[in-house]
Amino acid sequence: MFEKNSRKSNPKLNKASAEFVCRDKELGAKQILDLIAFVNGINTKYERINMPIYLFFSNVEIIDKLSYILLECICYSLINDYRHAVAISWLPKNNILTQGVFSSPLALINSNTAKASLKYIDKFKSEIYRFHFRKIVKEDKLDTNYLGNLQQDVFNFLSTFYIEEEYKDEIVEMIGEIVGNAIEHANCQCLLDIDVTTDHSKCVETEMQDGNFYGINIVILNFSDILLGDRVKQRIENDELDADNRYIILKEAYKNHSTQFTDDYNFDDFCNMASIQHRISGATNKGKAGGRGLTTLIKSLQDKSDTDNCYVLSGRRIIFFEKELLEYDADEWLGLNKEHDFINHIPDENVIHECMVDFPGTAYNLNFVLKREEGIINENSGIDI
Repeated sequence: MFEKNSRKSNPKLNKASAEFVCRDKELGAKQILDLIAFVNGINTKYERINMPIYLFFSNVEIIDKLSYILLECICYSLINDYRHAVAISWLPKNNILTQGVFSSPLALINSNTAKASLKYIDKFKSEIYRFHFRKIVKEDKLDTNYLGNLQQDVFNFLSTFYIEEEYKDEIVEMIGEIVGNAIEHANCQCLLDIDVTTDHSKCVETEMQDGNFYGINIVILNFSDILLGDRVKQRIENDELDADNRYIILKEAYKNHSTQFTDDYNFDDFCNMASIQHRISGATNKGKAGGRGLTTLIKSLQDKSDTDNCYVLSGRRIIFFEKELLEYDADEWLGLNKEHDFINHIPDENVIHECMVDFPGTAYNLNFVLKREEGIINENSGIDI
């Protein structure tokens, strides 16, 4: 991320330490980009100098789970790669979509003294404790069932909570689809982070809703030079879309979409959209887990959810998985538009977005808020949604 986002800022020094001060009231793409510019400034101006680094935030509202996971990655790099001592001073707001931050390794460096800790590195790489599951996954040549073992670990973790069996099975299958594809498609290791929240109440327009709600929040990401749509892009650029009938239809879709390319929907977006289609090489539903297809699983999980926030980021481009648009046509093409027509129509305007941060790889942010079954009480209560 430091190389892809090359802007540098002039770091503020206080005696023998460097300070990053964020006065914004939220943590999202802009703040991550500002922090990257700060780190680039440190690495350029004070190369090979191992100084304490202090990160100051206000009482921030974290935009989504991926935002604080990227903050974790930056701190990991500062500690592990650049050998800086790092401390963060902040008080994040408690929200059902980002409550996992309180189980994050960031809590270990939330102090007044910057102490580079092996505990941060260890917790960043792996943890299965209470509400938090974290693992760095890579293909194990000695274990051909490494993906199945991961899915079993996730299932066992989720089984410690009162979660419906069907929902649990779909989450495990979805994770297998994404992780399997990340390793197979991008040929790199993959970070998986899951948190299950405490119970929350819900208020709509000052009126309290009946029942308790809990969140299952998931981030899956990989850092790679190979982006989500790169395999499809290569086939288009090399005119290799005549392999079978599926690719001939994809070629027709490309011809129709290319006449509608704009700054808001471009060639990269089409390749990303193509990569999430059924039976397209390099697609996210081509993971080793097999099954119903990634977007089908996400749609099924969304249908059971009271609230959701699901998207995939690759490079600067984002695809939002809007629940009402996740409908396949009779030939299993996903348009992500009201026409449910991938061949002739581009996605709806609220589906494709540009991110301020250029992310070198692919990252999924998947939030699902569920209503607690009647008769089930979680003794750990949370705050209002």
